[in-house]
Amino acid sequence: MSQYLSVVIPVYNSYNSLDELYKRLTKTLHLKISSYEIIMVDDGSQDDSFAKMLELRKKDERIKLIGLTKNFGQQNALMCGFHYCSGKYIVTIDDDLQHSPHDILNLLTEIKKGYDIVYGIPTGRQQLFYRRWGSYLTDKVFNLITNKSSDIRVSSFRILNKKLLKEIIKDKRSFVYLSAIILNKTDNIANIKIEHEDRKYGDSNYNIIKLIRLFLNLYIYYSQQKFLKQFRKEKAQFKIDKKLGFNNKVV
Repeated sequence: MSQYLSVVIPVYNSYNSLDELYKRLTKTLHLKISSYEIIMVDDGSQDDSFAKMLELRKKDERIKLIGLTKNFGQQNALMCGFHYCSGKYIVTIDDDLQHSPHDILNLLTEIKKGYDIVYGIPTGRQQLFYRRWGSYLTDKVFNLITNKSSDIRVSSFRILNKKLLKEIIKDKRSFVYLSAIILNKTDNIANIKIEHEDRKYGDSNYNIIKLIRLFLNLYIYYSQQKFLKQFRKEKAQFKIDKKLGFNNKVV
């Protein structure tokens, strides 16, 4: 059955935060959204995240669960979730409580103005030096490999329409970076300011080595330079673990 809104959440070692995230999401969505689904994609968690997801699913049939065979990375987990969305609009939100579910309503208001995608950009956020440096370099790479306007920023908290989603899932590159795909598909993009909350549990998985690797992979996989094709690996974007409750359809 089609829904008005699909919320896709990549989950990695987030047992401690899932209860609160679910409660905050449903509190916001239940009052304002006519129909919705929550798609949680477990990206090879090493804790009991999937058990917690099953527990939430028993309470709420609007939740769809997907378990991947290993840790493919946040972007690949989102791409997997995109294949199972039925919503007119699709939201991606992190699992660490740093994005406020209430801002989904602000994203929805903005995309109804006719945009293909709207990114929520945090204000007043304090970042470590290497994260600022990595964001700066990534933005420069986007300027090289896409038609991104200089006044547009990207983030992992966004809302997009079904038409754009259908174009995104056609992309079969093994190294998935959704914003690189999106920026090559549309320039009908907007930003809104959102609040950014402190991380309650765990630590960021990013470090300077991972950011440099991201910078290089973005250029290798999304540049139009033909000689780079020899460096691109051909492999599955994701693989669903059927032992985690997946039986020909998402549970």
